[in-house]
Amino acid sequence: MAEKEVLFTTRVRKATRTIHSVSDALVNAKFAISLSDETVWGGGLFVFYHIFAFLEDAKKRLNMRDYEKLFVTDVLLRKDAFEDDLVHYLGENWQSLPKSLALENYLEHLQNLERENPKLLMAYVYHLYLGLLSGGQILAKKRNVFGDGNSDTNKYIDRVTDFTNVDIAQLKKDFRQAMNEIAEKMTEDEKQAFIEESSQVFLMNNLIVNSVGGQSKVLYNILYKTSAVVLLLAGVMLAYRLNK
Repeated sequence: MAEKEVLFTTRVRKATRTIHSVSDALVNAKFAISLSDETVWGGGLFVFYHIFAFLEDAKKRLNMRDYEKLFVTDVLLRKDAFEDDLVHYLGENWQSLPKSLALENYLEHLQNLERENPKLLMAYVYHLYLGLLSGGQILAKKRNVFGDGNSDTNKYIDRVTDFTNVDIAQLKKDFRQAMNEIAEKMTEDEKQAFIEESSQVFLMNNLIVNSVGGQSKVLYNILYKTSAVVLLLAGVMLAYRLNK
């Protein structure tokens, strides 16, 4: 009896498990402050808007059947939702805000892929939209529960993470199925290139998350407090030894 072939999406998940876990931990740590600081949340939306917008605009430019197939429903399209949220969090002039070097490098990488190997853009579509349907929903729920009750944050429903009346579990299933069907037509070399680019997706996401303003201060405060505790314990131990 022939051994059942492993689904391509399963191969991708296993191959990127480590870097994916690191990325999840970084996002959770970086955006913990966004539960009470909406400007940080807005900063995160700002950097990812440019990536999602590029991928959705590329859909029109490329006219590539498999690329279009991966967008299994128009419900996935988030560009307009991002723009609405950015106006709310960063103001009408959000488009005039400067892009970080990490974001500029990310966009340049996507532009190079579009010119040289547009099929690899599907790695970004797959991971980013699946992430929005998974971790993005968790972050949104945390903000609704733990957001600052003294602001109007809780009164505003974030559009980019809003999939009201959508069966997200089914949508994720359809999304993975589309990816597996696309992969059936790939050569093994193309599959391997996709898997390698998938790791690059998480690395580049980490870089733009790390560039969001306000995050360094949070990490500094954590490190400062941790260092203070360590120094205090060291002082206690030293005093104990000297008086022993």
